[in-house]
Amino acid sequence: MRKLCGTILAAAMLAAGFGCGRRGDEASFATFDARARAGESLTVAYFGCSLMWSANASEPNETGFRGLMSRYLEKRYPKAHFRFVDASVGGTGAMLGVFRLERDVLSKQPDLVLLDFACNDGWDGKALATTCCYESIVRRLVGDGIPVMQMFFTFRFWIEGAFEPGAEIAVHQRLVPYRRLAEAYATGVGDVYRDSPLVADLKSGKTTLDDVWPIDGGHPADLGYRYFAEAGIAGFERAVREGTVCRVPEKPVFGTVADVQRLDLSRKERKGICGNGFVADANPNSWRRALTYRTSLWYDGLSSRWMDDVLVFSGTNRAPVVVAAAGNALGVFGEADENALTAAILCDGEKIADFNAYHNAGKGRLFFWRDVLLKDYAKGESAAHQWTIDPVPDGKGEFRIGAICTATIKPEAEFAGDAGSDFDISAIDHARGVK
Repeated sequence: MRKLCGTILAAAMLAAGFGCGRRGDEASFATFDARARAGESLTVAYFGCSLMWSANASEPNETGFRGLMSRYLEKRYPKAHFRFVDASVGGTGAMLGVFRLERDVLSKQPDLVLLDFACNDGWDGKALATTCCYESIVRRLVGDGIPVMQMFFTFRFWIEGAFEPGAEIAVHQRLVPYRRLAEAYATGVGDVYRDSPLVADLKSGKTTLDDVWPIDGGHPADLGYRYFAEAGIAGFERAVREGTVCRVPEKPVFGTVADVQRLDLSRKERKGICGNGFVADANPNSWRRALTYRTSLWYDGLSSRWMDDVLVFSGTNRAPVVVAAAGNALGVFGEADENALTAAILCDGEKIADFNAYHNAGKGRLFFWRDVLLKDYAKGESAAHQWTIDPVPDGKGEFRIGAICTATIKPEAEFAGDAGSDFDISAIDHARGVK
């Protein structure tokens, strides 16, 4: 068996819940404002899902949320030299975000991060694993001295039931824990329910749901993104005006994530040195390395943006990949088309899940992300396991892996007994944005 080795992505820092203090700065909006006014070079990262990326905007880089927010910052700070990083991929949430944080955000050395995921993490505010992942992202960014703007967007099928003040938490319960995290970490907040006139305009009839969401029930068009940008601008200006300094509480509020490891199955990573027993074995006669697909039906789902080379299985004989790593959660990050194979996931020889890699997030040659949790994950125990990904061959299809991810979800004790329901993004048809 040939061993495929991967680097360990800042596991010790993530386990502790802190970053390395990139500049030794406080995560201060006043500092960001002063540096921008002085004309420094600054990097702003947009980290989230399809609403942050601005799906359905006529030109996402210009008329969507990112474009409008970026143009606002350039106008507000004409002397500054901005670099804007698009780190948003549709159909995903904080569970994958934990494993994307290092590669897609921190490696860009951001000076400000606008954070999404509140919609794709689901309506259920009690889905504990998801909340722990989201909090670990906030904790790591703030611990690295990076000011964070938490963005709270909405789907059409939520806001149509939230025209009265406070009514949004009944249809979008996820806002309750995420707003609590905003208070605990003193982040900036851009809340479309509170910081834009969208609700008031819908209630008064100044605009209609069909004006804002003319294409599907998930993603607005240009008018909707103008409302979203108004929320972001209002939240940013409030954070600057009030001199907001983000902070890291001594203890996590809901929980965090430890033992975070991502094995990227690329040419570069496979030449790395293994660490902490995180090793994958695969039969070299049944697997081959290949480039990612380079065409897709939506740009933020283009695999080559989010992973390097992939490891491809095709054939008639079974050839499982076995990973030895500590954790109570496993994620498989890959790509698929209509010929994708199904696969079984085993932990210590016991099957715990089956999945079909073809898409829960829209048709085409796109990425896939599947995560599984051990049934007792809420105990937060970090233990070594042997994880197996076993594609089911059919002689025609392929199974394509970009990365294998493992982690330990560590809820705080008071919440560990209430794991809530796991949110499945496949409940929303990402291609049409409807339930």
